[in-house]
Amino acid sequence: MKSKLPNFLLVGAAKCGTSSLHNYLNQHSDIFMPTYNKEGMKVKEPRFLIKDLVQNRLPKGVWNWDEYQALFDDIENQKCSGESTVLYLYFYEHAIKNIKKYLGEDVKIIIMLRNPIYRAYSAYSFASRTMQENQSFKNAIDSAYTRYENDKSVSPMILYKELGMYADMVEAYQKNFSDVHVVLYDNFIENTTKEVKKVFDFLGVEDENVNTKKVVNSGGKKWKSSFMKNILMGNNLFKRIFKILFPTKLRFLVKETIKRVFTDKADEIDNDVKNELLLYFKEDIQKLEKLINKNLSEWKK
Repeated sequence: MKSKLPNFLLVGAAKCGTSSLHNYLNQHSDIFMPTYNKEGMKVKEPRFLIKDLVQNRLPKGVWNWDEYQALFDDIENQKCSGESTVLYLYFYEHAIKNIKKYLGEDVKIIIMLRNPIYRAYSAYSFASRTMQENQSFKNAIDSAYTRYENDKSVSPMILYKELGMYADMVEAYQKNFSDVHVVLYDNFIENTTKEVKKVFDFLGVEDENVNTKKVVNSGGKKWKSSFMKNILMGNNLFKRIFKILFPTKLRFLVKETIKRVFTDKADEIDNDVKNELLLYFKEDIQKLEKLINKNLSEWKK
């Protein structure tokens, strides 16, 4: 009997197109990816294999083995099953140990990578639309690690620089698993269908037409009004009353409408900050080039 557990993992990195790739893979008839648990809660990122590190920092996740197994109960005859948790890449030591413990050593690994400067800014822009971030980008990148260390409720997603130091993460997965496929974000955006077909080939499933036009969880936005940000994203009386009076679908529609009206395109990265980050990432990028045998000269400009 075929084990109803993942035989591949999309391990990150965050803000590199993973949500979109998850969506495209999930459309394939021979690939199973859990989206909801038995209670109907959305669980695109189970985070189970790093639960000991993130359970108290992130509001959503699957924190016990039985629940994790249950995510895959509906597998039928699909050749591949997988899940997407972007922090498996950053917390690679813990994740790799648990992948081997719970899923075995034959799991295929998919990694998506983006210019770490733009990845960091995209993560910052996303955090700024929530209550996680209220600082300028410069102040945020300078203080993020200290904030993370000092406050055990802070999300690891604010580790803007650290999450982009890919080389050691990628090398660890390459050393521990025989099948590792790297997708570069720029290639993914430029020719999405081609890159998705490469992933299908890596997973050993037939090419299949899927809708790659929809971009999931796109960023690049900022709030025009801090007042509306606090109303919509903060923990306040308005939100509690709103949650009681209106059903989930209507709340979602209202929230999305408010976001469209009160957000605008994010500012460009300040050149001084960009140059500072380039110096920070440059050596790591050079190491990564050798690991994945790709020319990353565009990342070093």
